Amino acid sequence: MLRIYLDANTSEALADALRREGFEVVRAQEVGLQDAEDITHLSWSSEHGYVLFTFDAKTMPKAIDEWQAMGNEHSGVIICEQMLKDAVSVIVRRLKNMAKVHTNKTLKNVTLHLGVVWDKPIQEGEGNG
Repeated sequence: MLRIYLDANTSEALADALRREGFEVVRAQEVGLQDAEDITHLSWSSEHGYVLFTFDAKTMPKAIDEWQAMGNEHSGVIICEQMLKDAVSVIVRRLKNMAKVHTNKTLKNVTLHLGVVWDKPIQEGEGNG
């Protein structure tokens, strides 16, 4: 199962739900990064081998570009629509479907959007993004 770092704009309820499903989860608040900038979240998640999960679709892409322009790699970034922030069951379902085709290794330096394409289960030989 994926190792996921939830940035500061995520809920404890989401972390708990993901843990119940077998994901290894760390929240920014648990490592003292609740007030950190996007670059710091990228740095921590990359250093510790976690895919970064965020709702920050406006600022995170720029931070990723800056991070990579400095010659850094990241452990993967999953960007989720802000309107789903309180839809924990939808997010968990989509991440479970994503985890059927991706690992932390395959997500290295990849940015994915957790959109509706991840609502349906993946069939063998099929990809969702």
